[in-house]
Amino acid sequence: MLTQLVKISSNAKIGKIPATNSSRLTCPDSCPFKLNGCYADAGFHTRLNWDKVTSGARGLEWSNFLASIKAIKPATLWRHNVSGDLRPTASNSELIDSKALTQLATANSDSRGFTYTHYKPSKHNIAAIRKANKLGFTVNLSANSVSQSIEYKKAFPDLPVVTVAPSDIDIETRTIDGVKVIICPATYKDNVTCKTCKLCSVASRDSVVAFPAHGTQTKKADIIARG
Repeated sequence: MLTQLVKISSNAKIGKIPATNSSRLTCPDSCPFKLNGCYADAGFHTRLNWDKVTSGARGLEWSNFLASIKAIKPATLWRHNVSGDLRPTASNSELIDSKALTQLATANSDSRGFTYTHYKPSKHNIAAIRKANKLGFTVNLSANSVSQSIEYKKAFPDLPVVTVAPSDIDIETRTIDGVKVIICPATYKDNVTCKTCKLCSVASRDSVVAFPAHGTQTKKADIIARG
């Protein structure tokens, strides 16, 4: 599996920072959005690029990719996996490859990488995610709905959590069962990007960040987000 590094993203919501893409093979089958409402399949160019990374036409072998991450300018914010997820183990596609994740977190030691994962929060996966976060690479647990994100945050208060939300959710910040839920500012403010916001890169935050379903896959994503 190859991994692609784009030195300066052209995605308007991300902003001009480094960003990466991983093979579709990294996505766990347990993710309900896989081939069923995933935002990475919603845009023509994003989907086309993802297909090329998956086929091996674009991207780097893992060791070369790690070297590229090490070469990122110190303190630079970068986003891992605009499409794709963390690498799985060779024997079980539902388990995060903890060795590879630790290698990535170590390569990131001078920069400020962040990502999201839809792997189930099993004991093995949570241990791998916790280690990465402690090493300074922010891995957000991705929930399928606002209600599940509250469950995740209560079960794993030391980890950052994000969620998909219904497309028609209002933009007001709310507190649900003691957990603050913030709508991603880039979804409703033209002058906000990942580069300027940085909220998802803060591993120690108490709030859940919610992303309203959007794009051509909105109807499918809405069904899941509404539970």
